[in-house]
Amino acid sequence: MKKSKKNLIFKLIFSMAFMCYLVIYFSYLSGYYEYQNHSKTALTEEQIRKFEEDVASGKEVDINEYLIIEERHYNNKLSKVTSTISDGISSIVQTSVQNTFNFLSHLMEE
Repeated sequence: MKKSKKNLIFKLIFSMAFMCYLVIYFSYLSGYYEYQNHSKTALTEEQIRKFEEDVASGKEVDINEYLIIEERHYNNKLSKVTSTISDGISSIVQTSVQNTFNFLSHLMEE
């Protein structure tokens, strides 16, 4: 009985780790991280070009005008619902991971 329960817990932990790996792997394959870095670089290069043009034309420059501060507002019903769902899933996953590690530490103590 004990062995089958330990085997089930091991399979569950391994499955969760494998799912996390797949999510990270597919986000890497889709180029999401590279796209985010490219977007930041393009905006930075654009701001540098703007700064250089202002200096060349003799305008008074202030560094705060060239800093990129993006404020996005996603205040709609869909974003609120998905945020609520995400918070719920996050708390469930956090609780289950804590319980899993508590259980594993309890097994190690025996």
